[in-house]
Amino acid sequence: MSDPLSILFGSQARVKLLRFFLFNPSKEFSFDDISKRAKLVRRTARTEITSLEKAGVIKQKTIYLDVPDSDKKLKALGYSVNKDFPELQALQTFLFETAPIDGKNLLKHLRQAGVLDFVGIAGVFVRDFEQRLDVLLAMKKFSQSHVDKAIRSLEAEIGMEIRFAAMSSEDLMYRIGMYDKLTRDFFDYNHQVLIDKIGAKDEVTSNSYRM
Repeated sequence: MSDPLSILFGSQARVKLLRFFLFNPSKEFSFDDISKRAKLVRRTARTEITSLEKAGVIKQKTIYLDVPDSDKKLKALGYSVNKDFPELQALQTFLFETAPIDGKNLLKHLRQAGVLDFVGIAGVFVRDFEQRLDVLLAMKKFSQSHVDKAIRSLEAEIGMEIRFAAMSSEDLMYRIGMYDKLTRDFFDYNHQVLIDKIGAKDEVTSNSYRM
């Protein structure tokens, strides 16, 4: 089934790039970074960037990139949101409200990383933009690289960075028991638990967690 927004805006690639720029309004990106993070082939990315630039949604900027193993900076052409675009806020709101930012879509991507023991959502998933964490997850057989890949896949789809913490199930239960800052910041504020096979929520509500 076609994405209605891809019809409305011309292509799925354009929707991806619109979300990418509008959900990261204070950041500047090189062309290579844009095409890589949005998972678009260079030719397609170039075409759509040119279209968005002509429409006035984004603009070119000179940026300076870090050179590996050096203190030097490399001058390059970059792109960022044009904050003077008249309908910027309305477009941001519309694209955010229509983005597939929900628990069901998150789980679809995370299951690519393996069997999930705990998944909790906060931040953008519950429309609380002041929180520092969007996803907290744990797995018995935990692989950081597999989780990173799953999260990057979701980020490319919705066009925004997901702030997450991933760990082994044993580590999560230990952190909850120790009442550490990461778990406290997550559980003490607005959140939802999507999967809990290890009794993390019960541990949170126990006296050992409350102290």
